[in-house]
Amino acid sequence: MTTKLAGIALVVGIVLSVSSSLFFPGNTFINPVDQTDFPEAVRVIGETPTLAHVTIFLSIVAMMLISVGAFGLFPIAVRQGGISGALLQFGIILSIIEWSIIIIGLGMRHFVTHLMQRATNAGDASFADAALLIHTNLIGVLLGFIVIFPFASMLVGIGVASLIKSMNAFKIAAYLLILSGALGLITYLIAMFAPGDEPIIYLTIFNVLLYIGSIGLFVVGIGMYQGREGLSEEGIES
Repeated sequence: MTTKLAGIALVVGIVLSVSSSLFFPGNTFINPVDQTDFPEAVRVIGETPTLAHVTIFLSIVAMMLISVGAFGLFPIAVRQGGISGALLQFGIILSIIEWSIIIIGLGMRHFVTHLMQRATNAGDASFADAALLIHTNLIGVLLGFIVIFPFASMLVGIGVASLIKSMNAFKIAAYLLILSGALGLITYLIAMFAPGDEPIIYLTIFNVLLYIGSIGLFVVGIGMYQGREGLSEEGIES
């Protein structure tokens, strides 16, 4: 796959991911449902199962497209060489791992939605109990993503920034990736080691940081599509 096509995949994947996450039942930009309030999160999903299924499926497609787009940077990172090239390669690998974790979590969320449909149709509370158990485990799986995201974002940002020699929108986008990753790591450490009484605050901050990182990846994808400095198939020789 050419860098141009990878850029298209990255841009489309980001748009699809952000759109589907905004329309997922109970989620809004600033005030997402507290996913650690397990019964409430499961109840909200069960209220609009069709919307949940559609947005989950689109999110899975988005994660695959984003992974393909990021992998398009790998040959450029190899040609870059040195420490910055190695950091970008490792960042891409970590990114694909984190998006794979999300896909696994989304598959579990599909099953939670299905169980809530069964609970409603059959009037059997045991299905709702099973959905609650799976949703609880799902949050544990997604914690893996939360741990990996800061490092993946910072490494990709550092690697892309090193590819682009002049200050422009694409280099700024790389700095956005570094910023979102650094703040994400700080947020995670505070949440884990100095937790407050309101986990929704940390979830909201993390949501905002994910959107910031998404903007950075979106702009990088445009740069790949346009074959801009450092982001073309010729890599650093552009």
